[in-house]
Amino acid sequence: MQTKAATALYDYWARQRGERAVPLRSAIEPADIAAILPDVFILEDGRLHAPRFRLAGTRLCAQFARELKGSDFDALFAPDQRVRVARIAENVMAQAAPAIMHVQLVDGTLETTEAEIALLPLATRGRTADRIIGTFAPLPGQRPPLSAFRYATLGALSVIDPERRSDPAANRPSIPMPTSIMAMRPAGLGQTVSRVMHLRIFEGGRQAGEPQER
Repeated sequence: MQTKAATALYDYWARQRGERAVPLRSAIEPADIAAILPDVFILEDGRLHAPRFRLAGTRLCAQFARELKGSDFDALFAPDQRVRVARIAENVMAQAAPAIMHVQLVDGTLETTEAEIALLPLATRGRTADRIIGTFAPLPGQRPPLSAFRYATLGALSVIDPERRSDPAANRPSIPMPTSIMAMRPAGLGQTVSRVMHLRIFEGGRQAGEPQER
């Protein structure tokens, strides 16, 4: 993780989770994360459509120059990536596995900004994740955009193994985005998932001998 918002939210999420698979929505107190609230959002399971914004922080809405509440999460992305992005969000809930997305944001002048999106599963009741709490923030050192962002494009995906409680949240590496993730299914990913350190790496991603990003 490279942004303060993602690191702070993940550490808080892990504390509120305790021994559960995922924390309950009722365990999340906005006052506890007041410093990062402008970058925080909550998605709800769309069932018959893509996961939607239930809440969106003021800075996130301002960056896209519109109110995001009630809109589809994948609508922030380029049209040819929306199915892929929706399935990633669906699988964060289905697998109760936090994910970090590295994206490029394109503004109205076609200039780009690197950003990080954290997706952390939540449950409203029981043990089944049906919501996501997340952060959306530009990486440190990025120039302010010249105009509102028009859309995002997905670059890399880290899937975190939350059982490795001793691992720090900051500076987790990313893996290249596998094209085969398009075939993911919410119930079981539709392909083999292997554990490597604190990452679950989707089969079909980085090939043996290829360098890992960061």
